Amino acid sequence: MQDKYEHVFSPITIKGVEFKNRIQAAPMVPCMATPEGWVTKEVIEFYRPFARGGAAIVTIGDSAINFEHANDHEGQLNMGDDNVKMGLDDLADEVQRYGSVVSVELNHGGRFSNSMVLAKKGLKPVSSTPKPAEIDEFFSRLRGRAPGQVEEMSIDLIDKTVRDYAEAAGRCKDSGFKMVMIHGAHGMLPSQFLSTYVNRRVDRYGGSFENRARFCLELLEAVRRKVGEDFIIEYRISAEELVEGGMKLDEVIQFVKLIKDKIDILHVSVGMLPNPFTIQFMIQPLYMPYMMNVHYAEEIKEAVGGDLKVTCVGSVMTLDNAEAILARGKVDFVAMARPFVADPEFMRKSALGRPEEARPCVRCNTCCGRSAFFKKTRCAVNPINGREADYPTGRVPKAEERKKVVIVGGGPAGMQAALTAIERGHEVTLFEREARLGGTLNHATDLDFKRDLKNFLDWIVARTLKCGAKVLLSTEASPAAILKEKPDALVIAVGARPFIPRLPGIDKKHVHWAGDIDCGRAPVGDKVVVVGGGMTGAETALNLAMKGKDVTMIEMLGPDALLNGASLINRFALQSLLMKHRVRILPNTKLEEVTDKGVRTINGRFQWQELEADTVALAIGMVPLRDKVAELRGLLPATEVQVIGDCHQVGNVYSAVHAGFDAAVTI
Repeated sequence: MQDKYEHVFSPITIKGVEFKNRIQAAPMVPCMATPEGWVTKEVIEFYRPFARGGAAIVTIGDSAINFEHANDHEGQLNMGDDNVKMGLDDLADEVQRYGSVVSVELNHGGRFSNSMVLAKKGLKPVSSTPKPAEIDEFFSRLRGRAPGQVEEMSIDLIDKTVRDYAEAAGRCKDSGFKMVMIHGAHGMLPSQFLSTYVNRRVDRYGGSFENRARFCLELLEAVRRKVGEDFIIEYRISAEELVEGGMKLDEVIQFVKLIKDKIDILHVSVGMLPNPFTIQFMIQPLYMPYMMNVHYAEEIKEAVGGDLKVTCVGSVMTLDNAEAILARGKVDFVAMARPFVADPEFMRKSALGRPEEARPCVRCNTCCGRSAFFKKTRCAVNPINGREADYPTGRVPKAEERKKVVIVGGGPAGMQAALTAIERGHEVTLFEREARLGGTLNHATDLDFKRDLKNFLDWIVARTLKCGAKVLLSTEASPAAILKEKPDALVIAVGARPFIPRLPGIDKKHVHWAGDIDCGRAPVGDKVVVVGGGMTGAETALNLAMKGKDVTMIEMLGPDALLNGASLINRFALQSLLMKHRVRILPNTKLEEVTDKGVRTINGRFQWQELEADTVALAIGMVPLRDKVAELRGLLPATEVQVIGDCHQVGNVYSAVHAGFDAAVTI
């Protein structure tokens, strides 16, 4: 089956270093280092599965070249201190034992460096010019504080920073690394000098293109002097910064021609982290196409020519995607991150002819968004991600005693509980009253832009049906039916129902639950009011607007409640798409009555308003099925009963999958 992926598994040698295939595990931000920036067992175990799973290059993400001004999040490696080398030695050994080449993404956040982190040390972010990061201003409003100030770098600080890059690369080489990545993309410090979007200097580091490129050239030359000619330098760049006044492709190509003899691999991305509305093009949510930035890497390689190797990145989600890209012969490597997080074994499963077994990423960006809130990485669909130190083989341990486990409810929580319980060696019976597994996911996956979630639903349903559990579809879990199974443990995951408020006119024929509208079961007119501004309501509104409907979305709470339930990156993307498709959004607006012509509302200023609509979509939330829980939870001793998923607390795929896993590993 590996012949199907002949380009993926074609080895390549650069400066005497053999790369066993063309896949790079792209940089991630797990936030697992100590507060001082040292390597932990958690860091090693986070990256080990990527190497064990088959990646030719495993890149340790976003590591600060110093802890004075460069660090941009908590839990980041401190590459500016020799003490980091003790852990780097172990990290290199544990990744390279699988035949992978380990690398580190050396970074200085510049104006993106976290002002809250730096303030603890009495410092401020620094940059080419004192321009604050837009995302810092966003978080300042969110947290009710003044935005951080940015200081312009002095010549002495520039010189020191150049030395810091070189010293950090030297520490990597000392620890057995054969390559490093210099992070010049995503609005980090090198691009803050290169781009006129930030750089307003009038000295030799500002003004002309040559002056703006000077800092980047100096740091690359310093790194090369430190590591020597036999060491591989990869440079990461944004082909487009996607902001007015930012770097464009033609100027980026001009810059790459300047540095191509100073580097060995060019890693091509887009966007800038300091500006939140470009992040969606850099770390694409489920609303975006696959492989959307590959063409930038291909265009740059063609324009630059020569021996420079080029890597593409951006929602390359499967090995089939990677093979199709590499077969065109226009790039040399394909970088993938989230597929490794969702299933570190996806390469092996594909190569062995079992790609359907690979757990698919849903591009919810939970893994990427948690670092903004000082949280360690987690994955919505892979409950072991971020807890690899507890499960170093990627598997759960067998139970000491085999038990008979009954699970009531075949939604994501119940299915994950069944999978994990079977893996632990238990005997499992799963009751599902509907004719198919999936629960509310069957409604959440109907929209065209939810194909990633549909892929996961199909995967977890197929795995559950094949795992060895006894699955009873179209079967009501009555107390008698459950007791007939003689269970030792009971997991209740019966889910929730849509909340329908008791309001005048709510039973009119043009009022429908959003789930029924999404799946096409309910008719929709041309003018729609969506009631509820959380993620469900927003996605329903977007879907209808994309079909040409005139859509207004109302939310009872304030603006902070809008798009609630989405990760930070997906929230920015969804907000942009709603604006693009002209969805009218009214926060602080409460539904009071449904009329024959639309709805009657009242806002936070106690002003009444009538909105015309021929369809009203209700997306106000879900109500846990507590009556069913109460009926069942007394069947066994309380210590042997667990209530999980939406019937315990309404959540999302992340909360459901993790609840199912956590319940099963304790049985």
